[in-house]
Amino acid sequence: MKPLSIAILSLAGAALIPAQASTATFDDLPTPPPLTSSTGLFYANGDSSIYQGVTWDSRFVVVGDEARVDPVTPGPLFGIPHSGHYFLTNGGDGTGNDGLLITTGMVLTGAWFGRNEYYGFGAGSDQVTISALGTGGTALMSVVFDLPAPAVAGQPGVMGFVDTSAFATLAGITGYRIDRHETGDLTGNWVADDFTFEPAAVVPEPASAALLLAGLLAVLTSARRVSSDSPGRTGRRR
Repeated sequence: MKPLSIAILSLAGAALIPAQASTATFDDLPTPPPLTSSTGLFYANGDSSIYQGVTWDSRFVVVGDEARVDPVTPGPLFGIPHSGHYFLTNGGDGTGNDGLLITTGMVLTGAWFGRNEYYGFGAGSDQVTISALGTGGTALMSVVFDLPAPAVAGQPGVMGFVDTSAFATLAGITGYRIDRHETGDLTGNWVADDFTFEPAAVVPEPASAALLLAGLLAVLTSARRVSSDSPGRTGRRR
């Protein structure tokens, strides 16, 4: 194969390489809070809202697995992570805990969500709704998940898996929104961990498709020339 053909095919192939899959565990952040505390994901991520190739709403908060709302008494743990030592919760004052946004073109295939019972009073959230968004913030599809009830009332429960793999059937995803149903009049918190994102199905852009076609034509032309110039094909028997 001629160098020009190889170069053309290489460029075309590179244009079609999708983003890499990633899992946001929140355990590899550059500046995490102490395990007994919490801070905004932005600050735990070295003053950046982009983590694992995804842009996160400023209201996402990173919490350590030893954090308690009342550390003196002490009160119940804030939540239980699915893996590692850190997890997420929704920030805000009770009125700003809905509509948290994740901005990405990748497919969210699943995440783990659980309850925060807030101070042992049984408040918090008992349900979350994850919506895949399209252009302009339009909801393309939503998945509703009932957060597992804790084994002991007033204590945080283990997380459950939210299967959002159906989002892979959608086209034009621009991000996701997380809403919740609160059970009390306090903060309406949920906790979450291990968000898994997969590359969206790759549809070649017109320019990429044209480049790939040009490369294939060049390869076919080169192959035909080699075949016609071969002595075994054109030489006469004596």
